[in-house]
Amino acid sequence: METIQKKEIKKAYQQKKTIGGIYAIQNTKTDKWFIKESYNLIASKNLFEFSIRINDCPEQILKQDWLQYGSNSFCFIVLEELEKGENQTRKAFGEDLKELLQLWLTKSKDKTLY
Repeated sequence: METIQKKEIKKAYQQKKTIGGIYAIQNTKTDKWFIKESYNLIASKNLFEFSIRINDCPEQILKQDWLQYGSNSFCFIVLEELEKGENQTRKAFGEDLKELLQLWLTKSKDKTLY
């Protein structure tokens, strides 16, 4: 009985869709943006929220402003989601994410970026 439950849990995990994409961390005091790709947007958002709770900067490039303005001066914004294809390799998914990041960086030329 226990083995069947483990197999079902494992199967459900393997069938879980991977949602990556592009996100931004915005400094609401200076309106500077940090834009990055992620293989797993939920994990990136959770890391950001955890960083806020413990007041530890999630990205080194933000550290100076994080210390100056405080963790509550930053917000996490999902810019675009991208679902990993069923037969797509992690490498191919990463290449798609990097391309998407370049598009977002080009789109964001009017913003002040870190």
